[in-house]
Amino acid sequence: MKILKTALFSVALSVLATAATADTIKISTTVPETSNWMVAAKKFKEIVEAKTSHKVEVYPNGVLVSGNDRVELEMAQAGAVDIIMKTTIWLSQLNQDFLVTAMPWMFPNSEVAMKVMDGPVGEELSASLNKVGLQALAWGDGGFFQLYSKEGPVKTPAGIAGVKIRVPGNPIFVETWKAVGAVPTPISFAEIFSSLQSGAIDGGVATTPLIYAKRFYEVAGYTSIINFSFESVGMIASKALLDRVSEADRKVLKEAAVEGMKAQRAKALEENDTYISKMKAAGSKIYVPTADELGQFKKIAAPIYDKFKAKVGAELVTRVENEVKSAAN
Repeated sequence: MKILKTALFSVALSVLATAATADTIKISTTVPETSNWMVAAKKFKEIVEAKTSHKVEVYPNGVLVSGNDRVELEMAQAGAVDIIMKTTIWLSQLNQDFLVTAMPWMFPNSEVAMKVMDGPVGEELSASLNKVGLQALAWGDGGFFQLYSKEGPVKTPAGIAGVKIRVPGNPIFVETWKAVGAVPTPISFAEIFSSLQSGAIDGGVATTPLIYAKRFYEVAGYTSIINFSFESVGMIASKALLDRVSEADRKVLKEAAVEGMKAQRAKALEENDTYISKMKAAGSKIYVPTADELGQFKKIAAPIYDKFKAKVGAELVTRVENEVKSAAN
């Protein structure tokens, strides 16, 4: 696998060396053209090209990196790609502090989550990437993870007890859902739909855009809106890019990223409601647990929360908890 990644990296560098010009800023992302992430990339391009002499090229679908997130990261670190977009859960592989956004039921809604990411905690997380040759310019809304299932509606932990569900490999997800009583089952993302059809799994957790885009609701007709865990998406610049542009242009890049992510956030909120409406229209059953019902999940998950609070860092998690309380008031 390492040899394959190295080969992909070398080929991509070769292609970019012949295709790029010195004043071109290249944005690479593995999401498709239809993703709301592209709203941010296009707004960034519009502002940068209007206010600087730089041109911006946007490459969706992982076309520069054969869809490989790790290669994309390596290219950004090397300065072969100037800007990439990654979620906080993915970035936790580089720095476990990013897991703070994934803590179970940390945020009541995306507005509060984004206030935290726009504040001191978000700034510190951004700066932490300097150690690996990167710098986050701005943060957007990656969405909450919801629970979809073939049987339902799932209202309380009793409704998911013993049920095989697919969760991301992140240990917070795995251990929380084990504690709740479900059976987290390792299935690759590409196999989720067929595994739901065959009965290898009976449900899973994913963001609403993914549940809709990948049509999980067609074979798992119940979705419970539990807002389990949040992920933010960062527009992340290569340090090599920031070093080669002027101070004035760096300010424009920051401004463009912030404006781009504001547009992305608005689109993400709009799409979330639209996708839920479309799922309902297609016959999917959407359930919103009451505060008491959701409290049953939180009570069972509390020891797991405390465990990962210590692992991620009690001081950092407490700061976010306090910022959430402040933002929610």
